[in-house]
Amino acid sequence: MTPTKPHIAPTGSYTVTQAAQLLQIDRRTLRRYEAAGYIVAHINKLGRRKYAGNELIKLWNLNY
Repeated sequence: MTPTKPHIAPTGSYTVTQAAQLLQIDRRTLRRYEAAGYIVAHINKLGRRKYAGNELIKLWNLNY
């Protein structure tokens, strides 16, 4: 995970790929964090995961 705080809009909505790129982690790692309960994903109407910006910031703050 990136040691510098990523530029994430707290009210933004990010796909798995976007979130992983912002945090500089693998998409599978992000899914593992979700399975462990560190982050919550919302499923849109198409069944795709979206992460709220404030959730990504919270996850980054857990690590740094």
